[in-house]
Amino acid sequence: MLTDAQKAKWHRDGYLRLEGFFDAPTRNRISDFVEDVAGWDVSTDKWMKWFEKTSDNRKIVSKVENFLDYHDALRQTLLADGRIRTSIEKLLDEDTRMLKELLIFKYPDSGGYRPHQDIYHVPHKLPERMVHAIAAIAVDDAAPDNGGLFFTPGRHKEGVFPMDAGGVINPDVAESFEWEPVPWKAGDVFIFDDYAPHYSLPNKSDRSRRALYLVFQRASTGGPDRAEYNRMKRAYNPPEGKVSDLEDLKTPNGIFYRDDRNS
Repeated sequence: MLTDAQKAKWHRDGYLRLEGFFDAPTRNRISDFVEDVAGWDVSTDKWMKWFEKTSDNRKIVSKVENFLDYHDALRQTLLADGRIRTSIEKLLDEDTRMLKELLIFKYPDSGGYRPHQDIYHVPHKLPERMVHAIAAIAVDDAAPDNGGLFFTPGRHKEGVFPMDAGGVINPDVAESFEWEPVPWKAGDVFIFDDYAPHYSLPNKSDRSRRALYLVFQRASTGGPDRAEYNRMKRAYNPPEGKVSDLEDLKTPNGIFYRDDRNS
């Protein structure tokens, strides 16, 4: 049950950390399930995978979407008891439906994500405020050195900030924000508004920073269901195919970067 203080923080800052949401045995199972997904082959019609090239010329998985329908144990562990959805609906004061899920792996020597807002209506041409809350399930501990997130509190109330075609907030705007790191522990759930600006640095540590993201939209907004969203995703931002070129991998989105590439 969320406290009044937690609800107040959500409305004030645009994000909220729920510590110890999953107990140790459950978070260990989630970690194992995530590694299952990391090892899946590329699919051309089910899940979607993106990769990146490391500084020593290895290909590592960067991101996966649309995987819960193909991993029953992981789906049940995350969603069966309804606790995540209930928490979000208490923050929004409204019923929701899940639009999408994604995994960001952030293995050692992975890239970062430039300042942006997770406002899906921009790249996918959805009505404004269609998607409203994202639940990040911490698979690993996160801090700035292993690619943990930075947020700027309270800016979710200011609408869409100026950005480039890829969704990166204009540097002069982003540099004017007061950013704070939001470290978390494995098993925490971190919920944030899709208008809350955030970013992460490349992972230069020897520790992974894997996180699962469940994206919920207000029930009252209507709009596409998960199947429609995934069709749009493949059209706007295609995943890697069965045959990939290490020197020309598909990027997961317009905000991703490596410090040896367009930095």
